[in-house]
Amino acid sequence: MRVLDVGCGNNKTHGAIGIDISCNSQCDAICDLNNSLYPFKDSVFDAVICKQVIEHLPDSSAFLKELYRLVKSGGRVIIQTPHFSCYLAHADYQHCHTFSVFFLDKLAERIGFKITKREITFHRNYRRYKINWWANKFPLAYERFWTYIFPAEHMYFELEVIKA
Repeated sequence: MRVLDVGCGNNKTHGAIGIDISCNSQCDAICDLNNSLYPFKDSVFDAVICKQVIEHLPDSSAFLKELYRLVKSGGRVIIQTPHFSCYLAHADYQHCHTFSVFFLDKLAERIGFKITKREITFHRNYRRYKINWWANKFPLAYERFWTYIFPAEHMYFELEVIKA
């Protein structure tokens, strides 16, 4: 199974090929993720892991299209990013965007991904009160009414690549 760890930094997934912009990382190839074409052929990976990266890129749509190009049909793309209500989403000056569940849903579906899993995650203090269950069961109500009362930490998405 060929796995690509995009923006791996110094925490590259074991057995994966890592790409990062920093030469001080554990990457196998230095790659500017803002470049629209990464140095790989089409449909060569079974999975792509992308943790804490998409929020740093000015063009989220172009980034997801490039991941779609790299993954075989039936393959997976895993994305983890701060939820817009998380204080960390606004604390890093290098963050270009913050995301809601529905923004990533619509963007992924427009590109051709099938969303197989999505989860809003919370600090352990909120998890003990089952806020995570309510937010994931009723994401529209959560993001509309409760998000600033019970701020989330991250969102986790698993996307399946569907190609003709």
